[in-house]
Amino acid sequence: MTPTLPQILARNAAAHGPEVALREKQFGIWRSVTWADYDRRTRLFALGLQALGVVRGEVVGLIGDNRPDWVMGEIAAHALGCKSLGLYRDALDEEVAYLLDFSGAVAVFAEDEEQVDKLLSAELPALRHIVFSDPRGMWKLQDPRLISAAAMVALGEAAAPGAYDALLEQQDPEAVAVLCTTSGTTARPKLAMLSAGALVRHCQAYLAADPKGPDDDYVSVLPLPWIMEQIYVLGWGLIARMRVNFVEEPETMMADFREIGPSFVLFAPRMWEAIAADVRARMLDASPLKRRMYEFGMARGLAALEQGGHSRLADL
Repeated sequence: MTPTLPQILARNAAAHGPEVALREKQFGIWRSVTWADYDRRTRLFALGLQALGVVRGEVVGLIGDNRPDWVMGEIAAHALGCKSLGLYRDALDEEVAYLLDFSGAVAVFAEDEEQVDKLLSAELPALRHIVFSDPRGMWKLQDPRLISAAAMVALGEAAAPGAYDALLEQQDPEAVAVLCTTSGTTARPKLAMLSAGALVRHCQAYLAADPKGPDDDYVSVLPLPWIMEQIYVLGWGLIARMRVNFVEEPETMMADFREIGPSFVLFAPRMWEAIAADVRARMLDASPLKRRMYEFGMARGLAALEQGGHSRLADL
C-alpha cells in the first residue's frame, strides 16, 4: 500500500532523526530543522488540532509565506485525515473568504497579523480555529478563535501517549488529502482534489526519472498553494530526503540562493526574466575582460542550445 506523507515523515525521523531536513533563514541566520524536530512538531500540531475538535474529513486552510510551520501544519492535517487547502499569501480578502467558505474550512494556519486580518474581516461561520505563528501585532486582536502555534504545541504535548501513532495506523492513501485552487481566470476558482496516494506515486515516478537524494538542496520560493511546489517541498522533500530551504523574505531571495547553492531550482518564467535582466545590467558595468568572457560564454551556450544540446562550458 502506498504510504502517506505523515507516514513517510515518521519513517524518516526514526531512521535519520539527526539529519537536517529543513532550513529557514531568520534574522540573517540559517536555522536547521532535523527530521526528528520536523516529525515532533508535526505530531504536536496534529494532536493539538485533534484536541481542538478537528476531525477526519474536515478542511484545514493554510496561508502565508513558505515556512516550515506551513509544511508541518499541512502534514499534521493529513495525519488527522483532513484535507489541506493552501491559499496564496497575496490573495485579496474577498478571495480568501470565498475559498474558505466554499471549502467549509474549520481551521486555518495563518502566518502573521496580515493574514489573520483577512480571516477576521470575513463572515466564515464554519471557521472555528485560527492558528498563527508570528505573534507580533497579535496582542491587539481579540477573537476566541485565535490560538498561537506555541499554544497548539502545548495542547499536543498534553495528548495521550501513542495517540499520534494511532492516527498513522488509520491513514487512507486513497482519501482526498490536498485541495488545489484552479486559476479562476474565467470564473471563481474551483477546488481540484488530490489523494495522498496519487501525490506520492506521482513523486515516486518523477524521482525515478530525475533522482534526488539527501545531498540535494532545494530552495522553496514559488507559492506553496501551487501543486508543483507541493510536489517538490512535500513529496520530493520527504521521499528523497532532500534538504528544503526557506528564504528569509522574497526580497532576499537571490542573496539567500547564493548562500545555499541549491542543486536545482524551480522558477516561474517571470523570475528567470528578472534574473537574466539583472545579469545583463551587471555586465554593462563590468570590466572589459568580464564582458568578453560573458559574450564568449553566451555565444557558445546559445549555439549549443540551437543544436539541441548544451555547451561543454556548463560542465566546467
